[in-house]
Amino acid sequence: MTLEEFGYSSWFQDQTDLSTGDGWTVARVTAIHKGWSDICDGETTRPAKSTGKLRHEARSNRNYLTVGDWVLCKDFDQGDFAIIHSVLERKTELKRKTAGRQVGYQLIAANIDTAFVVHTLDKGFNLRKLERYLSIVHDSRIEPVVLLTKKDLLSSSDLKERLAEVKERLPNVSAFALSNTTGSGLRNVRHLLKPGSTYCLLGASGVGKTTLINSLLGKEDEYFTLPVREKDGKGIHSTTWRELIVLKNGSLMIDTPGMRELGHLDTAAGIDETFDEIIALESECKFRDCTHHNTQGCAVIAAVEAGTIAKARYENFIRMRKESAANEEALRQQNWRKR
Repeated sequence: MTLEEFGYSSWFQDQTDLSTGDGWTVARVTAIHKGWSDICDGETTRPAKSTGKLRHEARSNRNYLTVGDWVLCKDFDQGDFAIIHSVLERKTELKRKTAGRQVGYQLIAANIDTAFVVHTLDKGFNLRKLERYLSIVHDSRIEPVVLLTKKDLLSSSDLKERLAEVKERLPNVSAFALSNTTGSGLRNVRHLLKPGSTYCLLGASGVGKTTLINSLLGKEDEYFTLPVREKDGKGIHSTTWRELIVLKNGSLMIDTPGMRELGHLDTAAGIDETFDEIIALESECKFRDCTHHNTQGCAVIAAVEAGTIAKARYENFIRMRKESAANEEALRQQNWRKR
């Protein structure tokens, strides 16, 4: 593959000046391991380590190397490890709040064109959780597409009803139903994949992300998968790392570990875009600083009472906004104490 076929667009080309001397190579990070990473120049994959200076800057800027990054390295074909000297500015970066009580960022992947938010149609179906994933994707300025798996487990009438729920709740997001078991709907997914574009799969454990990659690869044993718990439909982690792979048609895919916790950290823009029909009503509120919660003259509350906006969607919007604001304030206090 050429670098361009591997996703090296003009955005990254404009940042690169290889006239600094011989021995420099542009490469892309395809996997992260403890203490080192895999990088690829489009033809060869090599283990690599970052310089001490780069590691120090990453710690101070919360900007660790992640899958999908483009890097400038030296001695690509020499020694046990290539040496990464710099990371090109990211076009997009997918991140979330770190799990647990700690307040900070966790990078998921970088330089993604489209994020496939994979969600199950059976026992684990949860529109609130789906909206959370979409807000993170929107905050990263990445195009989201919802893939609804396990359609074969629903009757025709139940499937139709559930798809109607999704369309009503997420009117501005493309959504496709599929089955990894029967193959129904996979053709629609394949038609979305463009050579040289980078995609990622995002979703909880057990929704079928890794099985979907297996289906797209056409190799059932390419990735290791684990069964879903029958009791509650929840999955067991089968992907515990992030890796960029090339599909048969030349598109690039990043699989990600299933996430049991999705916290928001300063994702106001992503939340607003996910709930854009609610934001559109804000200008009609009586007060400019309306919180849309027990406020007289609130156009959003009026729309909920009139049935124009679903109550459950409104409640999730309020909940996510409060959570994002609280996490952002906790991060501000945390940074202040470090001074």
